[in-house]
Amino acid sequence: MLKDDILRELEQNRGKAISGQDMADKFKVSRNAVWKAVNSLKNAGYNIESHKTLGYYIPNDSDVISEEGIRNFLPEELKYINIITYDSLDSTNNEAKRLLANDENVAPCLIISDGQTRGRGRGGKSFLSEKGKGIYMSLIFSRELSQDESDIITIYAAVAVKRVIERYIRDEVGLKWVNDIFYKNKKVAGILTEAISDLESKMISTVIIGIGINIKEFDVPDEYKDVIGFLNISDVPRIKISSEIVEELYKIFNENKVEMIKKEYFSRLIDSEKSRV
Repeated sequence: MLKDDILRELEQNRGKAISGQDMADKFKVSRNAVWKAVNSLKNAGYNIESHKTLGYYIPNDSDVISEEGIRNFLPEELKYINIITYDSLDSTNNEAKRLLANDENVAPCLIISDGQTRGRGRGGKSFLSEKGKGIYMSLIFSRELSQDESDIITIYAAVAVKRVIERYIRDEVGLKWVNDIFYKNKKVAGILTEAISDLESKMISTVIIGIGINIKEFDVPDEYKDVIGFLNISDVPRIKISSEIVEELYKIFNENKVEMIKKEYFSRLIDSEKSRV
């Protein structure tokens, strides 16, 4: 579709204006068709600016979630993965399981939503997921593991998230066994890993890694104000942070340096009583 082509072109040239005529020539349509497609994208919520003489562009600090935006920030070797974006979902992990039920070959797949209505954490706990304020994503991997190896997946994910977060807050975070990330003694991120197992072989065949991160501050119920924290990252698009987490996860999985990752993880482990949740 023309809209998809235009969005891809603008995301690949984020911050740089492209004239309507240049896009019309490239996609072999009229300038009016480009104008209509851009307006349709704007009405759908995409942050596209226009300059009278230079053309259309997406600002570098635009924070709209889009497939092409995420793919643009991924390294070349990961641009092939399936990416599915949503305005709102009950839970990205729930959607991952629904997708797998319909297509067992959907992996590798990144599911990301602007908000969640029933975000889930470990042990059935809820994860508040205000629209536009956080990263709510699930990554589906096809990976054969024994049941004993399942915890290492969550540790890998926690280290990947930790590494990326610390690039932007320029400070250290703490990790609570096995899936929570704390900053300034408040929970700012959680990880929920779920596995699809083969009953006969007792091996894990597919892994769903759900990640929720509180990027920007939002109102929370009084009973959670001493527990829930925020990173307050406002100058980096969420799609960039999300893409870097995917890249870091793949790097850790491919290197598979279990003892090194465990050492990094346990060096940041905090006391459960201090974490309070």
